[in-house]
Amino acid sequence: MLFYLKRVSIFFSILFLSTHLYSQELWGAANSNYAGTMGHDLNPASIVGNHFKWELHIVSADIFAMNNYLYLRKGSHAIRSGIKGQSLAADRITYKNNKRDKSAYASVFAKLPAFMYSTQKWGLGFHVSSRVVVSARGVPYHLANFMKEGFDFTEQQKIEYNGGNAKIAAMNWHEAGITGGVAIKDNGSDYATAGITLNYLYGLNSIYLNVDNINYNVQADTLWQIYIANIEYGHSSADVGSTSNLFQKKGSGISGSLGFQYYKNRNPDAYNPCTKGKPLKKYDYKIGFSLIDIGRIKFKTNASKFVFNNVSTDWYGIDTVKVKGLSGTDATFNKQFFGNATAGKAASAYSIWLPAAASLQFDYSITPSFYLNVSLMQRIPLNHYTIRRSNQISITARYERKYFEIDIPYSYYDYFRHRIGIALRLGILTVGADMIGPYTGLADAYGVDFYLGLKWQHFAKCNKKKNKSRGHKSGFDDCFHEI
Repeated sequence: MLFYLKRVSIFFSILFLSTHLYSQELWGAANSNYAGTMGHDLNPASIVGNHFKWELHIVSADIFAMNNYLYLRKGSHAIRSGIKGQSLAADRITYKNNKRDKSAYASVFAKLPAFMYSTQKWGLGFHVSSRVVVSARGVPYHLANFMKEGFDFTEQQKIEYNGGNAKIAAMNWHEAGITGGVAIKDNGSDYATAGITLNYLYGLNSIYLNVDNINYNVQADTLWQIYIANIEYGHSSADVGSTSNLFQKKGSGISGSLGFQYYKNRNPDAYNPCTKGKPLKKYDYKIGFSLIDIGRIKFKTNASKFVFNNVSTDWYGIDTVKVKGLSGTDATFNKQFFGNATAGKAASAYSIWLPAAASLQFDYSITPSFYLNVSLMQRIPLNHYTIRRSNQISITARYERKYFEIDIPYSYYDYFRHRIGIALRLGILTVGADMIGPYTGLADAYGVDFYLGLKWQHFAKCNKKKNKSRGHKSGFDDCFHEI
């Protein structure tokens, strides 16, 4: 368990060290009428009825990390220091010393080849992507402090602590999926679509730790008294310092997303590239609902699951314990609690669920180019063995045209942090961040966020040819792509 606690500590630190170096939801881009494949992850129904005939998605990427414990002090200018090759002073990264449970969420996402075809009646697309996701929820503040400061943290020594309900999980995988959608209602002003995404999941590595209950006292940096503990952990991963099986398949699974969208007073002419004149209002509003990332990966290769029920120990010399790799950690803890190196092993396989969530989106058209979007994200933890997504509320002001767009998203992250972001779309390039605070240095930074996308959207062309019956050019009256 100590090894896993240290890993959690390292993870919390990485959230902030990464500022030296797929925002989680891409609020600044995902709800755009030109989002294309960058919007399917939020709602698969958006594949139907687009402006463009098809899209070739070249690449999109996203890095996101957020927590409520460690933070970078304002005015640190971490990015500028990193560019100059300068290191930050140790006191610039500090922690929130309160009694609130600690949580964190981080994801790295890369979508490589992808393609979609869209008409008024149906849409179809496919994608290949790689994802890394880590979540930690319910970590007691005193454990977080010991993870960061070590057992020689005198402020917390000789105090009896109770904690529990801490859930930590990490997983990385490849996925290949197909998205399809149809118009389920199209009677003029009322227009509704439904879509579904199905993915095959190629599991690479995973690790989890569930602390259901722990009652302990750190008497000194050399003695950790655990009165009672109920802990479970598992791993299916390349061992520390080894890269031989880092990219080996260790599990597989399937997942899916389901979505619906309804448009009020949708104007087909506003989507028709052959329509002349000023831009037309596309709709009064649209409402979307989606269930996303419903699925799991079962890990069976190099997999171990350990259960410690109602265990206790007086761990003398805890400050000098050194373990090497996953197998060394397993042996150390099993010997300490059971006197046997494998006594706590319960299984050689386990499953981890994806960060499932339900989302509601409302998009209001103020003018043909100005929009206001309100979206909600609510996690759905399907069981104890799952990546837990963060809850969010977002409000985004958007100005969009065919080849240019600017978005200003506000989001209330996990009901503890207000964030302002910005996203730009210029031709084939989209860049953005759902929080710009870490880049300005004007406030304490609890995470980092950046995403980009490169895609080619093909719009239908119209023939300028002579009208045989009238003997003159008819303008844009013949469209190759009928929307």
